[in-house]
This record gives sequence, C-alpha cells and structure tokens, in this order.
Amino acid sequence: MATQTKLTEEQLNEGLETFSKWFPEEAENIQKHRDAIIRHIVEGTNPDASSPLLAQSYAKVSDRDLKADLSHELTPCIQAIAVFIADVVFFLLGLVGLHVSNQERITRALLRELGEDTLRGFLRLIHEFNSASGAVEKAKALFSIFSGIYKAGGFSAVFKVIKDEMTWWEWLKTGVIAAAQITAWFATDGAAFIAEVALNIMSAEQLIEDGIKVGKCCP
Repeated sequence: MATQTKLTEEQLNEGLETFSKWFPEEAENIQKHRDAIIRHIVEGTNPDASSPLLAQSYAKVSDRDLKADLSHELTPCIQAIAVFIADVVFFLLGLVGLHVSNQERITRALLRELGEDTLRGFLRLIHEFNSASGAVEKAKALFSIFSGIYKAGGFSAVFKVIKDEMTWWEWLKTGVIAAAQITAWFATDGAAFIAEVALNIMSAEQLIEDGIKVGKCCP
C-alpha cells in the first residue's frame, strides 16, 4: 500500500536541488528522471521492475577517500565531540525515517569532513545543550548544533557513506527526503525543527548521555 509523504512537491523539488549540489556527479541523472522521482516520493510508491530508476548506477566519484585520517592520536575531547555530533546526525535522520547502519564508519566520515578545528568549535554549543532545561530549550540548543553540522557539510558526508549500502533509487529517495526536510526546517528559521525535536529529544538517551561525556572530557 502506498504511503503519503508529509513533504510537498515544492519541498521535494528543493530537496532534489540540494541533493544535486551535494552530489553534482548525479545531477544529470536526477534531472533526467526528476518528474518520476517526485511522483514516486509524493505517492509513496516504488518504481515497477521495468523502471529506469531501478537501472541506474552510481557515477564514479574521484574525490577524497571516505575514511578519516586517524594516523595521529585524537584527544579524548575531540573523540567525544565527534561521537556526539554523529549522535545528532543519527537522531535527526531518524526523524525523517532513515535509520543508518555502520555508525562507526559514519562517525569517521564526519570527523574527516568537519575536521578537528570545526569539531572543537561546537564545544560551546554542546555545553549550552547540556545546560538547557526542558525539551524546548534543548531543541533550541540542538538547532544551533544542527545548523553548524549542515553548513560544514556533515549531512552530505553521511550520504557519501551510505551510498555503498543502498541501490541508487533507495539512496536517492532517502537522500532527497532528508534534504527536503532539512530545507523545510530552515525555511521556518528553526520553528518547525524545534517543535518536532521537542517531542522526541528527551527520549534520545544516548545523545544526551554523550553530550554529558563531552562536558566531562572538555571542561
């Protein structure tokens, strides 16, 4: 049975634009099948067996290796921040219905993409998240962290990793939905994000616990 997405066609078009910017090597294929992609996502249907969407393969990427350069020893502080940032990404992707596997590899990819200096820059925001009382205040603090991760390329880094674990269609569908939801959250200056996250944040025990660990490792 088909299930309807909460996202509008306009929002999904914006998601496609964002995803094409994240993965320019896929832009031509995305544009070629744009109408079919939008239709299937809006209607909650899968392409039939003869659909060209199921015949697509990944464009070759010649950029940096997905593995982080961990040849030098990371401080406990940086390690703790990287784990927390990964928790944030997993939590937010979960809100849009994407539950990722291979979390260690994704954490390494985030470390590579963001770098130690950028990760260290999240420290003040994480302390503010830890000290926030109540679901709404924590959601507001998390929005600042989410914004920083997005601007630093954290979400595109995650989809580089999960590209190996899905068919082209499944990867594109989940990626576009995630990108569209992220765009929708920003469109309201964080109001929609805060409202949704506030309903779920207090049950995110691992996220909260790892934030506290950052506070202990990075006084």
